[in-house]
Amino acid sequence: MMKSLMTVASVVTIVGIAPTALAQASDFNLTYHVERTPSAKLSIETCGKVVAQAARQSKLTADSQSFPGQLVIVKGGSGGVGAFTAQCIAVGTTTVTVIQGIDYSGRKGAMGNFTDNAFAAVKQAAKR
Repeated sequence: MMKSLMTVASVVTIVGIAPTALAQASDFNLTYHVERTPSAKLSIETCGKVVAQAARQSKLTADSQSFPGQLVIVKGGSGGVGAFTAQCIAVGTTTVTVIQGIDYSGRKGAMGNFTDNAFAAVKQAAKR
């Protein structure tokens, strides 16, 4: 009985470690930004439009989905290069902006740079 419990514990330990080991072996790079802005300065709709426009200017595919008064999602990327997602979230009197870019390489590339640029554009829009 003790041997089978030890075997089960070993399997659980190995299974728990396996996803971590796989993630460390994967070749990708994640760039992300999070910002809270008063909604009087930046609406979720404006946030989404700014990200979508930045994607078009960067020649990336982009698709938007809106849940009025709650959330705007913009997602897209470039085949074989990477993907991005942006969430513009209404939380009371605050707009929370989350922009993530994943490069399908071990270093920051086009999606990481796009993420930085889109985030800067959203921050600039909040200043207008």
